[in-house]
Amino acid sequence: MLHVTELGTRLKEARIAKGFSLEDLQDLTKIQKRYLSGIENGKFDMMPGPFYVRAFIKQYAEAVDLNPDEMLELYKKEVPETELDPVQPVSSAPLRSRTIASSRNRFAEVLPKIIVALFIIVAIVAAWTFWQHRAAGPDVNDEPESDVTSIQQNNDVKPPSEGGEPGEDNETDTPPPEEEPAEPEQTQEVAFVSTNGQTSTYTLTGTEEFKLKITATGESWIIVTDQDGRELENKGMIAGETLDYDFTDQSSVRVRIGSTPNASLTINDQPLEYAVSPNEPGGVTQNIVIQFTKPQ
Repeated sequence: MLHVTELGTRLKEARIAKGFSLEDLQDLTKIQKRYLSGIENGKFDMMPGPFYVRAFIKQYAEAVDLNPDEMLELYKKEVPETELDPVQPVSSAPLRSRTIASSRNRFAEVLPKIIVALFIIVAIVAAWTFWQHRAAGPDVNDEPESDVTSIQQNNDVKPPSEGGEPGEDNETDTPPPEEEPAEPEQTQEVAFVSTNGQTSTYTLTGTEEFKLKITATGESWIIVTDQDGRELENKGMIAGETLDYDFTDQSSVRVRIGSTPNASLTINDQPLEYAVSPNEPGGVTQNIVIQFTKPQ
């Protein structure tokens, strides 16, 4: 019968053959050194749960160029079972198709806004041209004084008031002030950019602030890294737990989610829709990168 120690020995030999120390492997996989050591020594009871045992073994195997599925199948009697499917690599063809479809969808969403903005600009230019034309018309005050006198002598009628018919008191029309062009209202937009392996990239624009909320609906491991690569959070979460961050001064943030079916992200109260569904192959464990650009 195969033993867990054989799996640990197999992984450790592959690590040494690659010239990696446990610290190197920790930086490469983002798995804590104590869990990597636990895998090599068969101490699975120290892991957060059965799901993380299988997920960490797969990441360890991939990092040392071993087939993760083959390792789990070969030692399946010794590895704790989990209901979640193992993470599978996403092929390049579906990624390209999703990227193209997403670009078309974003263009279709933006097109009506462009049309409305052009309509507003045309209306403003037309109004400005109209009032400029009226302002450049002849001044009724420049009428010759002799004409008014002649009308009084010959017709014995009341001379016309400024800008009106004879005998009528009409006020001179004063053009209203020109309207200033209205600045377009800024609208927050969270857009999907691309997916590469387990990493999906999004952009956040049209807002002055970046507030992120992580909510757990079940067990999931969360790692949060800022724009400088500093690890702000590395912990397991259970249902009902939340994490709140203000990243307004950050240009990018990376969130690694061990079980995306059990965690949701909200950006400035707007829920983030995962580009890769948690139910698809490769959708269980994901890296979410959010790039933030403030309005100029």
